[in-house]
Amino acid sequence: AGHVVDAAMGKIDGTTNMPPIKGYHFLEGPYVEYKGAVDAKERDAFLDTLKVAFQELVDEDIPTVIQTLPISDAEPLCNRLARNFDLQNFVSPDDPDPTVRVVSTAGSTSPCGGTHARSTGVLKERGWCVKGLKCKKGVVRVRYGPVEQ
Repeated sequence: AGHVVDAAMGKIDGTTNMPPIKGYHFLEGPYVEYKGAVDAKERDAFLDTLKVAFQELVDEDIPTVIQTLPISDAEPLCNRLARNFDLQNFVSPDDPDPTVRVVSTAGSTSPCGGTHARSTGVLKERGWCVKGLKCKKGVVRVRYGPVEQ
């Protein structure tokens, strides 16, 4: 679901200058953090727009693609918006031909070793959504997770 949040952020005009910098993807309070800020007066509208963009991607039922690529191929895919991934951190320094596991979800591509849904539509089946955001010290934290019963 974190990758779908990234893709939704990318769909919103003006946010391509907010690269993801941290993610916490566990059931207890998942979120993705982005470097940047949203003016306090614009936060409600920004959140509403982000929720719609996330839901549109979920409704499209876009397949997740997982590949193992040489660093030279992964680099332009993972760092196309900002140089926020040092792919050397994802490989062994002793590997003579290093490869990186790359996950693409709804047009958002990043190195990732986690577990992934087969498509964005699985999130609809499980009732996942964008839940809120906080802005503090140049960081925008987007919370996501299942709709609470």
